Amino acid sequence: MAYKKLLVNSLAITVAVGLFSTVPTNVKAADLNELQKQQQAIQQQRSTIDNHIDEKDHEVSVLERKQQTTAAELESLVKSIRETNKKLQKQQQEVAVTNAEVSKLKNEIVVLQKSIDDRLNLLKDRARAIQVNGNGQEYMNVILASDNFSDFIDRATMVSTLVNADKDIMSDQKKDEDALNSKQKQTETKLAGLKKLSTEIALSKNNLESQKSQKDELILAIAAEKDLTQQQKNDLLAQQGELAANEQAIAGNIQAEKNRQAQQQLAAARKASEERAAREAREAAAQARSKVVTQTETAAAATTTPDTPAVSIPSISAGSQTGMFIKPAAGILTSGFSDRTNPVTGQHESHKGQDIAAGGSVPIYAAAGGTVVFSGFGAPGSGYGGYGYVVEIDHGNGYQTLYGHMRAGSLQVVAGQSVSQGQGIGMMGSTGQSTGQHLHFEIHKNGVPVDPSPYI
Repeated sequence: MAYKKLLVNSLAITVAVGLFSTVPTNVKAADLNELQKQQQAIQQQRSTIDNHIDEKDHEVSVLERKQQTTAAELESLVKSIRETNKKLQKQQQEVAVTNAEVSKLKNEIVVLQKSIDDRLNLLKDRARAIQVNGNGQEYMNVILASDNFSDFIDRATMVSTLVNADKDIMSDQKKDEDALNSKQKQTETKLAGLKKLSTEIALSKNNLESQKSQKDELILAIAAEKDLTQQQKNDLLAQQGELAANEQAIAGNIQAEKNRQAQQQLAAARKASEERAAREAREAAAQARSKVVTQTETAAAATTTPDTPAVSIPSISAGSQTGMFIKPAAGILTSGFSDRTNPVTGQHESHKGQDIAAGGSVPIYAAAGGTVVFSGFGAPGSGYGGYGYVVEIDHGNGYQTLYGHMRAGSLQVVAGQSVSQGQGIGMMGSTGQSTGQHLHFEIHKNGVPVDPSPYI
């Protein structure tokens, strides 16, 4: 039975490992979605194998406990067998002593039997003499034949002695026969008791020896099943290692594909920026040419009509800050640009922007027009760690804005995309290091965070 169970377990684990090994893992696929699907498939396989490994660990633990219990039972059986052997040896000694007693009793029985036989022969002779010479009247004739009173007394005494002697013989005969019967019964009873006890001890020893054989076989079966289970676990671990290597290779390809796409997006952003700069340069040149024409015409007009006053056209300085950006989301300002204790980590740090909080579905807008630099989840080491879902926009002239803790799945822009002021870019959320729904808004000037208040 135990070996059949081992065979079934072996076949089951062979089939399981075969199923895991048949899933394709094309680590050379270029398509990002396909790579991610392969990665998810491997992760599911690894999760399934982890569950099987946990099951094998549990089975090994159960077998170890069973092994310990069986070993303890075997030790108890061995102890019982030793005690039974001692009883059997003692019983054999008692049998030897009893046999000696029986031999002695048999010798005594022989002596008694001889005494009984001798007395029986004597009584037979007495009876035969009485039968030949008559009955008890002969004793009376002997007494009456006396010559005088003294002779009478002597004869009567002799007759009495003869009669008493016969009585004693008969009494001794009865005692010897009773003793013979008693000793025979005693011998038979003792021998029967010893035989019964010897049989019981022999049966007990046989049962114990049989149980010991069963426990020996069970221990061997448990050890074999434990070895097989451990081997199955090792096979699963090997399969897990292969899957881990495949997953690592796919993860590398995924990262390479992401890097390639990021480079494409960055190149597109640079191209868009260059095109915008060229367009702005062309527009500036056109405006300059138009200004020169206007000034020429004005000078000419002034020459012909000196009484017409000159008109001054005001301009806005490029360095002006007020009104450059709009408020990116509705809500109340819960934390400004200052030093504070981080509500998540509890560490004292500089708060590099503004926190704007509101409940419900709150849209977030681009504070000014520009090009999206990043749009995604801020993973550790990416430069956006802790911001959750985050968008960063480059506005030119050294200005960038950052929008953090946005709702998962709400991003409406991608890196490299041009956006206009007030364009929706996502929804307010509470992802990353956040204790509640809000927008973390930053303005950077030449890569350094600045207080957003003067710019909005």
